[in-house]
This record gives sequence, C-alpha cells and structure tokens, in this order.
Amino acid sequence: MRQKKIRQAIGILALCGCVGYVSAQYQVSGGAKTPLLAVDNTQHRIRVYLVYGTENVTISYTAPSTSHQWYRYRTKALEAEAISSDQQGTTSVISGLEDGCGYFVKEGDELASYIWIIDYSKYPSDLRELRVSEDADPCETLRLDGINETQTLYYQAPIGTRLAIERQYEVIYRTLIWQDNTKQFIQALMDTTIKGDPLRTSFIPPLTDTEIQVTGDLFARHFGVEKSVSTPVYTAVALEVYADTLVTSDSQSNISHDEGAILAPADVRFTAYANSPVASLFIWKVTRSEEPDNPLVRFTEQEMEYSFNRMGDYLVTLEVSDRTGKCTNTNFTYKINITETQMEAPNIFTPEVSPGMNDEFKVAYQSVVRFQAWIFNRMGTELFHWTDPSKGWDGKYRGKYVPAGTYFYVIEYTGTDGKTHKKSGDVMVVRSNKFSKNKGNEVVE
Repeated sequence: MRQKKIRQAIGILALCGCVGYVSAQYQVSGGAKTPLLAVDNTQHRIRVYLVYGTENVTISYTAPSTSHQWYRYRTKALEAEAISSDQQGTTSVISGLEDGCGYFVKEGDELASYIWIIDYSKYPSDLRELRVSEDADPCETLRLDGINETQTLYYQAPIGTRLAIERQYEVIYRTLIWQDNTKQFIQALMDTTIKGDPLRTSFIPPLTDTEIQVTGDLFARHFGVEKSVSTPVYTAVALEVYADTLVTSDSQSNISHDEGAILAPADVRFTAYANSPVASLFIWKVTRSEEPDNPLVRFTEQEMEYSFNRMGDYLVTLEVSDRTGKCTNTNFTYKINITETQMEAPNIFTPEVSPGMNDEFKVAYQSVVRFQAWIFNRMGTELFHWTDPSKGWDGKYRGKYVPAGTYFYVIEYTGTDGKTHKKSGDVMVVRSNKFSKNKGNEVVE
C-alpha cells in the first residue's frame, strides 16, 4: 500500500507539472572498466551510462538534506519501486545495480534527474564478413554488405518511451584528393565516423583501389574491446574529373571585341585531369552547335589542341570512362564562339604631320586567317606591299614620303567563313604645307 501511494504521488506530481527537480549530484563508478556516459537526454532529464559488467558498480548521490529516497524502474517512473541505500550524512550510495534499469532520487516533493544503466558487455558489436555491396551504384556511392548481428541498445525514458542509442563506427579507406593549385591528385585517408549500422550507410566511393576497414563501435573503444573488420581489396571504379582550357595562340585584332571572345585562327588546348589509373579512356569531341551529333574531330588522349579557323559556335565535350567500363563522366562541355571576320580601311591619313596620330595607313581587322595588301599610285606603280594586318603603310616609297594626293589600295584576305575576300579603294594622303614644299623629302609623281 505504501509503495502504491508513493507511485501515485510521483505520477500526480509529474502529470500536473508540479514536480520540482533538484540539481543532480549523481556519480556512477565501479565495474570491470570505467563507466561511460553515453546519452545526456535533457528533454527527459535522463543520463544513460554504459558499464562493463555490473559487479561492484555503484551510484552515489549527494543531496541538500538527509531526507531522500532512491527508486528503481524498468519501464516508466510511475511504476518505480523504492530501494534501499547506504547513507552517510547527505550522501547515499546504491549497489547491486541491474542491467536495463533506471534509478532516481526523490526528496520530498522534488525529483532528481534519472540514471539508466546498460551493461555493455552483454551487447557487443558483432559485425562480420564485410564486403562492398553490389546493389548500389558504384559510380556515385559506396555501400557495404556483410553480417551484422549487433543488438540495439535501448533505454526507457521516465514517461515510458523506449529510446534507442545509436552506436558509432569509424570507417577508413584510401582515396585521392584533388589539389587545384598543383593540378594533381594526392593520396589521402578517408576517415569517417558514422552513427548507426554501417551496412545501412552510404559513403563517398574511393578513387583508388583500397581495403575498407570498419572499427567499433566506439563504445567498445572506450572499454578497450573494439574490433576491426575489413573488406577484400576493392577495385575502384568511381571517377573524379577536372578540365581546363588555354588559348595558346589566336588572331591579333585592333577592333574592340567582347571579353572572352576567341578570334580565329585560334589554337586552344584542352586538358583533362582524372584519378588515373581508374580513369583510363578519354574522349574529346569538337562539334558545331547546330550539328552536335556530327563531330568534326575526336581525340582519345587526356590533352587535345585544336585549331579553330572558321567562325561559328562550337561544342567541345569530354567523356571519361573507367577501366572496367562501369562508370562514365560527361560533366564537361565547353561552348566556343569564334567571332566573325571584319575588315575596314581608312580613307585618309596624315603621314609626318602628327607623329603617332593617324600617321599610317592601317586596316581595322578581326579574325583574319590570311592577309596581303598593296598600295598603288595613279599610274599603277606598286608603292608598298605587306602581309601582316597589324602592320601598315607609313606613306613612304623608297624611303621618302609620297606627295599629298589620292592613292589606291588592294586587300586580299581569308576570313573565318573560309572564303577569300578582296577589298579595294582609295585613300587620301594629307600633308601640311611646310612638308609639301620640301621636295627633297618626298617622291614627286
């Protein structure tokens, strides 16, 4: 009858929210190995301790007064039973603890927080025959298979809710890590701590052949009884690919163009980086955007250099496959725009008048593949010939300036459309009076 009244009092106080909680002064000690605080559940005001064998395990409690009582429960605090303790002053100690039981102290109408005891030696981790699962997509995920007969650790919250404790494991395997500053992969260890069953967890797949080792659980590590199990050497198939481009040479231009535009003729180097030797087949393709299924060229090396000689929009794609043919990476596609050819010629220039300003006959051009030009006088005499569009005529013939007047040019060039164009016209040479009167410094027609 007394026990029933105690349980009713605890239940009524808890349900009405009138229960006060005293500051917990618990200390768990003893056993074959040092006890471990595995859970501190503030919501339910309960701490879960793992012990290794319950022999000689005790819980001590220091209270503000000598008037306090110990209780033990198995399912919920409402069904707790009073237990005796060894009390010295305001500190009391209980022994003879049982696996899978909760303990707490009540002082008058106040309750201390709760302690739950689990004998870990009864629930060791039992993971065996580890191997890589064949059910997962090895290109994206690593899944483990094997035998895991490890029992779940449970504790009962004071309100009767059954709660699980997640075990933790350490998973270690070799992989490769990309170093962007050096453009290479380096060897590294992937060391991951996981909660829960390793056979129900997905991992980042390794980029090199490796064993995969699972150690734990980590509660066992605390007690010095952890075990490790490894897979046979796993043949990696996952790919990690990087690529970059470099314009090694392109056409010169003296016409303003959009930043990033490529002027033909242009040589562009494409380089792929991957986790070799897992990655073994590299395929670069160059196509016109309007004909993506009709490659202009196909390269099967990590590095490709291609000359863009015609205007248009291009797609450059990279496909990398692993040595087994299971995984293919097609993440890299480059859009290349080769700009149109432009060619313009001035109709007037002023040699010797203002050095550095309009003192040469120079064309304005863009994306010119081949070029040559001539200057003639009215009699058809060739005065100047050049093949570099970045150069020009300085207004001289045989080392002397020509007189002011009209002269004629003929330009032949090949543009990025692949066609040869011809452009001709006249240009006015303007000279100042002081230079025109000095006949010793000019050619007289």
